[in-house]
Amino acid sequence: MKKIIVGLSAALILIGLPVSAEKVTLTMLETSDIHGAISPYDYATDSVTDNGLAKVATVVKSERLKDPDLLLFDAGDCLQDNLIQEFRFEKKNPMINAMNTLKYDANVLGNHEFNFEFKTLLKEIKQFKAPVLAANIYKKDSKRFVEGWTVAEVKGVRVGIIGITAPHVPVWEASAPEHYNNMTFTSPIEEVGTALSEIEGKADIIVVVAHYGLNGEFGEHGMGDVAEKYGDRIPVFFIGHAHDVVNQTASSGALIVEPGAKGAYVAKVTVELDNESGSWKVTSKKGELLAVKGAGIEPDAEIEKLNKSTHEKSLKIAGKVVGKIKDNFLPSLWWNGLEGIPTAAVQDTAMMDLINKVQMDNATLGGKKADVSMAALFESYSNLEKGEFHKRDGVKIYKFDNTLFAVRVTGRQLKAIMEKQAGRFFNTFRAGDVTISFNENMRLYLYDMFAGVDYEIDISKPEGSRIQNVMFKGKPLNDDESLILALNNYRFGNLKSEGMFGENPEYRDTSLAVRDMISDYVAKHSPLAPECDNNWKITGYEFAPEAEQVYALVHDGKLKVPASANGRTPNVKALNVNDLRAQGLLK
Repeated sequence: MKKIIVGLSAALILIGLPVSAEKVTLTMLETSDIHGAISPYDYATDSVTDNGLAKVATVVKSERLKDPDLLLFDAGDCLQDNLIQEFRFEKKNPMINAMNTLKYDANVLGNHEFNFEFKTLLKEIKQFKAPVLAANIYKKDSKRFVEGWTVAEVKGVRVGIIGITAPHVPVWEASAPEHYNNMTFTSPIEEVGTALSEIEGKADIIVVVAHYGLNGEFGEHGMGDVAEKYGDRIPVFFIGHAHDVVNQTASSGALIVEPGAKGAYVAKVTVELDNESGSWKVTSKKGELLAVKGAGIEPDAEIEKLNKSTHEKSLKIAGKVVGKIKDNFLPSLWWNGLEGIPTAAVQDTAMMDLINKVQMDNATLGGKKADVSMAALFESYSNLEKGEFHKRDGVKIYKFDNTLFAVRVTGRQLKAIMEKQAGRFFNTFRAGDVTISFNENMRLYLYDMFAGVDYEIDISKPEGSRIQNVMFKGKPLNDDESLILALNNYRFGNLKSEGMFGENPEYRDTSLAVRDMISDYVAKHSPLAPECDNNWKITGYEFAPEAEQVYALVHDGKLKVPASANGRTPNVKALNVNDLRAQGLLK
């Protein structure tokens, strides 16, 4: 029993008749950051997974048996990753087709929806059957790009739904402003207030569905701050973008939920209302995170049947043989066999050297090749092993559809970039440490390794002064040296927005996808042998003598390398003999 009123136009889509009652229970479900995961399969690793929209569908349908009138929202980033972007030119996008089958009530645009051609996005928006929302995106004529809010009437209660998109798309897509058509993205904390003033009086209860995390980025307020400011008028915030698992209440009383990523969870909110006073009032609310991953959930047969052709095509695309790899490009996936510490993050490897070499070979400026390059290890499981090289292996070692840029920098600017992108990634070494650990507040994909210069990262020193002994062509790098730096479009956009290149930098967008260039390089040099120049190393540490004893505890399963609470950053605290003795784990 639902009807939907969309935005200011108040267009009415009648689905059922409202029911009058003194007390009502509303159920609302949220998904977010599905990232192309329809069937439970990862095409990069060629492996079955325990998540995805097909399994989410099973949970949603089960919940609908309990409450046929529940509302279902998606907080964005569904149309990128896991090869789904390969199907964006088809008449019907497979992800949208599957989501339409699940009958969502609102879809919010995520930042990754702007990764590709703007005309493709326009086509995809039209394919969604549910209202597509983003209150904080404005066209050049000062009108919203899509509706900012919608109202769904359920059981006689008018539910207002405000949509918000991460405001930093112009930063992340700085290299390709045509992807977002040079539109303006406003502050979530301000735009929620604007939308609230528009929707109040038209809704009995208002919720926000936001593709933006609890904590903000680039100095912008996050949704935690937004919930604090408007919690007295907006009781529930469904958020996404950060891939976090959140179920908490702000001091304002607002409930905030986030269901992780790729369908690992479904966020569920139950709200009790009564209208004994003549208007609907929230009397209680409860948030839950319904587990999909690890919960023994079977994929929904309807979604699996719908996705069968796309799944088979994806397997074929991912399995295409591009060339051969002569030997392993990593000495081991995990440093010293300690699961959770990626070898490629703590020492130079042939795998990262390959990515940087490909970038340096293809990034040119003024007819000259790049002098230096910077690249990140996007996933801790990234590896390049002996044998056939498939298209999926390119995805495995270079996850994103980034394009290659070349920008002119000075030696001084490069050193500052190195401090920001590499120096601050590591925690300061403590006496008793037996491992090198990572900054919990810096994701692995934000940490860059550099080629074309030799350097050391001294983790005994404080942040800002860790990059030492930077050498270029066998000599100390001068601050006024002019260099061409190769990097991807996302990193270029972020660093440019922070002024790391100075005013009006000289740069060139090659428009070439880094991932495709890696595959082309492997094909051209097949069978490709690993080469590592060991141009950088970590210094400023001396492990405790009991290191091997601690490693044995990890190998025996008695101790784990700690990860961040959300699991997105590995190895966030060093294993330390003093800590382990205090815990009684080491004699």
